[in-house]
Amino acid sequence: MAYFLRSMALCAAAVSLAAQTCTIPSQVPQTRPTRVDGRKDVPTDYYFFALSWSPAFCAQAGGRSKFQCVDNSFAFVVHGLWPQSASAQNSQGHPRNCKAPEALAGSLTRRFLCIIPDAQLIQDEWNKHGACAFPNAQTYLEREKTLWEGLQKPDISNLPRFTPARKIREAWVAANQRAGLKAENISIAVRSGNVFEEARVCYDKQFKFTRCLQRGTPDDQEVRVIPKPR
Repeated sequence: MAYFLRSMALCAAAVSLAAQTCTIPSQVPQTRPTRVDGRKDVPTDYYFFALSWSPAFCAQAGGRSKFQCVDNSFAFVVHGLWPQSASAQNSQGHPRNCKAPEALAGSLTRRFLCIIPDAQLIQDEWNKHGACAFPNAQTYLEREKTLWEGLQKPDISNLPRFTPARKIREAWVAANQRAGLKAENISIAVRSGNVFEEARVCYDKQFKFTRCLQRGTPDDQEVRVIPKPR
């Protein structure tokens, strides 16, 4: 009975989605082309879909991101969709900066601000990552939106403030069982202080779940979960 109750509690934590608000301002900040800091034009073998935990970002960034951290309330948000190389020996071995940087129109970035709440981040992710695997920024961003809408995002605020990394992975799996998500399809990333930063869902080139070659934070490592303000 105790095991059953614990399982039910985990499922409740997994499927209870955090309420979010998103009001886009009339004027979207102008972006600038990303400075190229290294180019690696190699074939894409699979993808990381990085989903950041906004409360952790805002606890560190504070008022530096007014749209994301003051004017609105977010839980998980999109960091980026990253083409990856199976032969990469380190982070510099993956596809990066494959084309000359280009500035994106504000009319395009504003369409995606409710899932990627930073116009300059949208710009940077396209130039650094998306341009290596997609013909144009709109196609890249639309793919991110499709993947985003295909995932149920768990409210990990219901987890203990200090919890093993596997509990975050299990919350994602429980929320997306019907879609076929497994623990091996998710990599957990933390920042300094073992603060949970983001979940990275792995996809093959047909955008089906695939095993993550980089597992990230070990399952038993205790991580700190910044709760979402209520």
